[in-house]
This record gives sequence, C-alpha cells and structure tokens, in this order.
Amino acid sequence: MQTTEDDLPDDLKTLLALWRMQAGTRRFPSRESFDGRTLMPWAGRLHLIEMLEDGDFFFHRFSPISAARLGLDMTGQRLSATVLDERATMTTSGYRRCLSLARPVCDQIAAKFGDGRHHTPYDRLMLPLGGNDRPNFLLVGLWFHPAEVPPDNHRARI
Repeated sequence: MQTTEDDLPDDLKTLLALWRMQAGTRRFPSRESFDGRTLMPWAGRLHLIEMLEDGDFFFHRFSPISAARLGLDMTGQRLSATVLDERATMTTSGYRRCLSLARPVCDQIAAKFGDGRHHTPYDRLMLPLGGNDRPNFLLVGLWFHPAEVPPDNHRARI
C-alpha cells in the first residue's frame, strides 16, 4: 500500500530529509553522496541496491535486520536468486516504480499475503540514486512493526 511522507516513522523522515539535502538542486543525489558515517543512524535497516542492465536487482548491501529476520543475507546477490514468490514480485514492482519516477517512494507492506500467511509489516522508503538523468541505485530504508503480527500465528514470517 502506497503511503505519504507524513505517514513515515520519524527515522525515515530524517533519512528522506538527508536525501533531499544531498540532492540539492538535482532530481536525485549520486550514490557517492552517501558514506557509511552519514548513514550510521540507519545502518541496520538499509539496503543499497543496483538495477542491472538485464533488469535484475543486485544487493550491494542487505539490511542486517532483514537478514536476521529472514535467516539469509542477500548482500552480494541478485534478487532473482531468491525464491520468486509474492514478496519478490511486490519488492521488484516497488523498486521499478521508484526508479522510473526518479523520486522517493514510500509504502507500507501489509501483514498478510494473499494466501493468508502473516509476516512482519513494515514501512519502506525507496530513494533513487545515480548520475546524469537516470537513477540506477536505490537506498531503501525499512521500519518494522513487529507488534502487529498475531502472537498465536505459528506461520508468521517476514
């Protein structure tokens, strides 16, 4: 579900403000505009993703919190290396939308898949990065809402 900036948690609003500051008068900042020190407050909840020429996505950095929740770290891997289920389709459509619009996109991933399985709902802020007129990287900030997963759901997952 697409959301607005006003709906974002404060930490993601601050990340968005930093992105805007780094962009200055450009449509979006370059990947080089951000370094580890600058991004330290969000370090556990960030993906750095490149859109490859073949349309696949490559994780230069996979959020350590996501890795712990999923039980796998996608750093250094293509998104297509994952099991292509409802999550991957939902993920790629959001990434593609952000890159095609070349502007920030925020959404909230619901707690329930179409087949009734639950996972931890979260807010996602996707920020395009790149050079010239076309972004080819995404900085993705995540904010999880674990209290919303039914405690008795033994099939709960991210």
